[in-house]
Amino acid sequence: MKPKIGVQLIVWGERAAKDLDGVLDEVASISYAGVEMGPEPLEKLADPKERFSSRGLVLVGLHVGVGDMKVVETCLQLLRRCEARYLLFSGAGGRGNTEKEYRESSKFMKAAAKRARDFGVEVCYHNHHQEIVNGAKGIKIICSEIEPELLKLCVDTFWVQYAGASPVQFIRENIDRISYLHLKDLRGKDFVELGQGTVDFPGVFEAIKGREIEWAVVEQDTTKRTPKESMAISREYLKKLGL
Repeated sequence: MKPKIGVQLIVWGERAAKDLDGVLDEVASISYAGVEMGPEPLEKLADPKERFSSRGLVLVGLHVGVGDMKVVETCLQLLRRCEARYLLFSGAGGRGNTEKEYRESSKFMKAAAKRARDFGVEVCYHNHHQEIVNGAKGIKIICSEIEPELLKLCVDTFWVQYAGASPVQFIRENIDRISYLHLKDLRGKDFVELGQGTVDFPGVFEAIKGREIEWAVVEQDTTKRTPKESMAISREYLKKLGL
């Protein structure tokens, strides 16, 4: 099964909150199937699902930090209203990236994941480079503290490679725990469009071949182009890979 291709709205910055309709129009015009975002732009909408469905899009998931169960509850309600199924966490290591912080964050995520089951929502942890350095110590702590049926991994290819590891190897080593991908490329330490950097995306897709990974979401934190231009370049690259 080939994953469906979505996009993270981070590259649109504050405009995603101020002009969500305009941003979603751009997303739909460049052949993305779904959207990942934070919850804030959706909270006051009477019918958030319609914002996506009217453009042939779906909400893939919501992405938040660790620590606030009220935010989790808001996200779960929004995901239910939008008939979406993924809640993503990041930042478990806190400011110090310590074992204590990872264990405390794991307790929070485990409680959130148990609550999410009542909504049919799957919880994933999204890595940055901090969790991957030192032999992926952060990821190993999280995975040892939370059962795989409660927490899956969202692998961010940029941050794995930024940490000095191989995204392809990391995916192969953790494939049974992975249910979601963030496709992100880098040149040196800079964010670039897919295919413009050094991440081995053909290898990434070979590593997940035959696995039921529903969504691969394109993400680029910053761009020197317009957000639409950057995301269009990345989408066209994926089309050349048959996605």
